[in-house]
Amino acid sequence: MLRTFAASAFLASIFAQAQTPTITSVVNAGSYSTQLCPGVEAFVFGENLGTGIGPAPGGITVTVAGKPAFVAASSTTTVVVEIPFEAAPGATTLTVSANGMTSAPFNVTLATYCPAFLTTGPNGTGSILANEPQPPPVTSSTPAKSGDTLTILATGLGPTNPPTATGQSIPMHPTATPVSITLGGVEVPSSDIVFAGTGGGASPGIDLITLKVPINVQGTQPIVITVGGVSSPTGNTLPIAGISALVSNASFGSPGTAAPGSIVSIFATGLGSANQLTGFPSSDFQGVQVTFNGTAAPLFHLVGSATPQQIDLLVPEELPTSGIVNVQLSTPTFVSPDYPLNMAPAVPAFYRLINPADLTQFNVTAQFANSAWLALPASTTAALGLPPCALSISPLSECGQPATPGDYLVLYVTGLGVTTPNGDPNGTPLATGTIPPANGSVLYETPTKPTVTIGGIPASVLYSGLVPGYPGEYQVDIQVPSGVANGDETPVVITMEGLSDTATISIQPRYVPSEQ
Repeated sequence: MLRTFAASAFLASIFAQAQTPTITSVVNAGSYSTQLCPGVEAFVFGENLGTGIGPAPGGITVTVAGKPAFVAASSTTTVVVEIPFEAAPGATTLTVSANGMTSAPFNVTLATYCPAFLTTGPNGTGSILANEPQPPPVTSSTPAKSGDTLTILATGLGPTNPPTATGQSIPMHPTATPVSITLGGVEVPSSDIVFAGTGGGASPGIDLITLKVPINVQGTQPIVITVGGVSSPTGNTLPIAGISALVSNASFGSPGTAAPGSIVSIFATGLGSANQLTGFPSSDFQGVQVTFNGTAAPLFHLVGSATPQQIDLLVPEELPTSGIVNVQLSTPTFVSPDYPLNMAPAVPAFYRLINPADLTQFNVTAQFANSAWLALPASTTAALGLPPCALSISPLSECGQPATPGDYLVLYVTGLGVTTPNGDPNGTPLATGTIPPANGSVLYETPTKPTVTIGGIPASVLYSGLVPGYPGEYQVDIQVPSGVANGDETPVVITMEGLSDTATISIQPRYVPSEQ
């Protein structure tokens, strides 16, 4: 009997220990950081925390600084709570009680403010949770529009006036300290922040912000809220219909700057969900148009199924080479505000091939003259599934090998500006939307050639002009200079009209098998 009693007591002890709640972390439900404050919604993570939904579900209670928290939901590993407004800022402890057992105190520190947006992405990342007055909710596929009034979900905005009691969801109480918001790095006028505070039927711990989207804001923009000198984490965005960025189609660089006749990419929201990948020189793809000072641009591609959405287009040839032009995006459902674009005579940018096995390696797109052979490192050649170049491979078949001094190469770029027949400075430029003759019967060349260096050594530029049959795409024919050091990531730089772009190229000695 003594042995049986002792065994039973031991098993009971093990069972009780296994059911004791254990806390491993407590984080802000918006930012997933340890920044906490009274009134914030928080996630308590651990083991044996219980299960249920509603106030004190399943007999679960949470206390912070000895004050009862509002328990919104729980599982065995997570409890969603509102940190009690009645708790004072400073270092304190949090405990969870479930099934008659209480966890060890877990140390937390409460600030006065700990602002964070609730988001659609994991761990506090991505677009913020926002709604129009009418469904659907704001997303990248159903973005807000300039001038709309939104209800945004946040947490941790601090005390309200009058004070909000823990667990209270109505009435609406504004924050005691005014909040400020930046959208796209620009502070939103205080008059556009209609309300910030608790209530309105939102779950306890959730703050509501009523925001009027400023008239001149468009595209997916970073958004930050600040209260009491404390700001929400960076990395959250609000999708607004319109243009987020205009960049070179080749490098995805030079934001907000372009040259006439170049190919650019516009990243935008509100383009619908369909794609159109053919149709040049039409300026209307599925009701989507882009104008530059009122001139419609010919379109190459419309990608609505991706995030961000993208339009590839040809910048009209007739635009000025300096100053600012206004770019406007229109769709069947909205017309965007003006996007100011800086014009330049040339914005050179290399087209690149990325090594699938090393996404940091951006090799310039370069072909050996009079062939389809590509100048590539051996590793990129293999990662792309191409064969190494060899005498047995046709010049019309793709393969890859490093370049070596003395080789003649064709580099592919965009943004080299005006072209005329044979580069005549007094010649007539190619009209917007016109395709240069594919047979090369007329070569549209740049009146001024760019400079190219490889490994810091100037290369001889033999030709600079549009690729026959390809509007907006230029080829620059060069000879690799002698004296260039070997390496798979040798810098190659193109410069024109004071602007440059840099990529890499593989330069290696070439093994030539001896004749037998």
